[in-house]
Amino acid sequence: MSLCLLLSLQLCVNAFAQQDKADYYTAKSYQFAGITLPYRELDLNQEMDGASVLVIQLHGGSARGNDNIAQLNATAVDCVEQYLVEHGMKAIFLLPQCAADRVWNESPRSVATPMTVVLRNWILYFLSQNDVDTDRIYITGYSAGGSGTWRMLNDNTTTFAAACIAAANPIMVTAENVKETPVYAIAGSDDNIMDATRISDFVNSVIEMGGDAKFDLLNGQDHFGTCDTAFTTERLDWMFAHSRNNDSGVVTLMGDINGDGDVDGNDLNVLINIILGKE
Repeated sequence: MSLCLLLSLQLCVNAFAQQDKADYYTAKSYQFAGITLPYRELDLNQEMDGASVLVIQLHGGSARGNDNIAQLNATAVDCVEQYLVEHGMKAIFLLPQCAADRVWNESPRSVATPMTVVLRNWILYFLSQNDVDTDRIYITGYSAGGSGTWRMLNDNTTTFAAACIAAANPIMVTAENVKETPVYAIAGSDDNIMDATRISDFVNSVIEMGGDAKFDLLNGQDHFGTCDTAFTTERLDWMFAHSRNNDSGVVTLMGDINGDGDVDGNDLNVLINIILGKE
């Protein structure tokens, strides 16, 4: 089979996958400061009691445009969606699309209204219109969308419960700001687009400043392989285990009863003692 035929078949498969998702991801848009932000929304288990968990994912550079469909065609989308479905979570999954002539992580000096400002106002508007648990707002991103996610953490230090970022350099951000949100970063050893050492060094700086951060190096993975394999069940477990206490401004790890930063047997012992009246 010729290479051209293989590529044509792959394009057909991708087109069908996009159309399938487009059938159940609702197409919507938001406007701010003359900028239109197309996005897709997936509502899961809305018949359940309580407010919804909110999950936002920022796509890579190749999905930019205004068709409101290109951002659906990513393994990262499938991973998060599958996790939410398999865990039976009442959740809203949002997939915004960045315009072709813009990037998620823009310098305030280069444009009048950076995309991160549009995203912040979009999130605030969405919260005003939907029943969302504001202690459980999560953001993920890969490649250029991951750099945008770093920036969202930097510029919105009290918004997100946790984040998961794949194959993305932290640009125009400081460890002092990012440390306010738990973050799991993943990089590939063979990524020639994003710098794994730069990402690792930044995560270490966040940890040194008292932040809750983790870093995984995927040996042998290039940029695209990292984007495709980063969002594992274990890493998403870590992200969704976190919840933000908006009253105190403190981020807590659910199940961390003794407050030592881990969920383990020691927490179970404390819980047993509480039940027995010994604590």
